[in-house]
Amino acid sequence: MNYLKKLQIVLVVFFISGCAANIKEVIHTPINVDQNVQNHSVYLDVSPAKSLSKSKDLTRSIGELEKLISKNFSVVKNKSSSNLVVNISIENFRFVSGFGRFMAGAIVGNAQLMLKIKITELSSGKVIGESFFDTQSEFSEGVFGATTSRQLEAMAMKITEYINSTSKNT
Repeated sequence: MNYLKKLQIVLVVFFISGCAANIKEVIHTPINVDQNVQNHSVYLDVSPAKSLSKSKDLTRSIGELEKLISKNFSVVKNKSSSNLVVNISIENFRFVSGFGRFMAGAIVGNAQLMLKIKITELSSGKVIGESFFDTQSEFSEGVFGATTSRQLEAMAMKITEYINSTSKNT
């Protein structure tokens, strides 16, 4: 009996945990700056593309992405007091909740998130980096497919890595 309970708990945790999101990256302009970005103040502008329909899920996801990225940088609210401007445009978005994924698996559909990132050095106005990041869950992943929250976490980590890649060039 005790063994059965432990097995049930392990299975529930396994089903809820799911898989990490895989991100495809297409770099148009590699970052090229002379200083360590971690010492810069960053103005972060996250907005949906005009082609996307506005929804509560999209608005909530924008806030979550901003919060996740802000943990790693000195983010300022005033553009003129920053060294770098990071513009993130959400080009493609389809929300899938963890509950929906757990209850219906692949039937819920694919979670999708595509971001266009443009990093500008404010003092010179020069674009120092531009890239697209794209991720979506696959039908074959079923219950284990990535959810929007996992995609946002993975994207925030990827964006942070992309911005911090300048520290290796100094």
